[in-house]
Amino acid sequence: MGTITVLTAAIGFTRNLLDVSLLHAFMGISAAMAAVTSLTLLGDATKQTNRGKKMGGFDLANLGGYGLGFGLGSVLVTEFLNRQPYGLSFAFWVTSGIFFVTSLLATKFLVEPVRSIELNQPGSRHRRIGSRIRPVLPVWLGQTIILGMYFLLPKAFQQASFTVTREMLIFLGAIGGLFALGAIVFGHISDKVGRTKIMIMGAIGELGFLILFGWSFPNFLNYPIPLILAPLFFLASAIAPAILSYVSDISGKARRGSANGIYSVVLSIGMAVGNILGGFFAEYGVQWIFFAGAGIMFPSVIVTSSLLRRR
Repeated sequence: MGTITVLTAAIGFTRNLLDVSLLHAFMGISAAMAAVTSLTLLGDATKQTNRGKKMGGFDLANLGGYGLGFGLGSVLVTEFLNRQPYGLSFAFWVTSGIFFVTSLLATKFLVEPVRSIELNQPGSRHRRIGSRIRPVLPVWLGQTIILGMYFLLPKAFQQASFTVTREMLIFLGAIGGLFALGAIVFGHISDKVGRTKIMIMGAIGELGFLILFGWSFPNFLNYPIPLILAPLFFLASAIAPAILSYVSDISGKARRGSANGIYSVVLSIGMAVGNILGGFFAEYGVQWIFFAGAGIMFPSVIVTSSLLRRR
């Protein structure tokens, strides 16, 4: 967090594309440090009987951060774009200030649940995680590719000259709220009935949503389509907390950081691939982003289900 604070402030002092690219590269390393360790800390601090619910809260905070970040970024750009003499540099400095404050709060309140000296004792159990984490990776990779494609939706809507209406904003807000609620609900349910069942159920919900939304676009607000889309999107929220909990469960304290590292690598690869594919399919229309997502999720569910049955 401290390194991200410094690097974000540094971007405000340059307009050189190479400098900005290098700073972003180092920010990526710093972000990986923060993401992997925060997941590991949460896994260490929770018990298997309530981990799903806590991971659902983590996912909710993550999604909320994305939403607030997009909104705040728009406000900062609007506010500082034409302000002289530094213009957008102020936006990066304000963002750096936010990182600085949160870094101070983390330093003050975070407590290490498991100290490294405990993990390096001769009797510590180091689980083999490769064969156990492999079955869930296809669904997780598919989900992260789709998430990366979602980032291209604003561009696709703009190219389609699609007008966002009040009714649409209400509907999107409603399913967004359901998705946020679902992260907690399904995380808690996974504590009771198992991670993989809830993960597969969520993936099937995501698949149904992608197919129906693509097929019904741009008339997805016509009755009764919203009444079907909303519960499907609600189900889709089960994927992330179930996988996060599963990874933490199978790895144990001694290997939890390594397992979350694998999880985060898949996330980064999926997001990158999704951005590329989203840009490609956006040229053909909004609905093709959703059809492509369904084409990715379907085989992912089949492969993960097959690997889980074998295990």
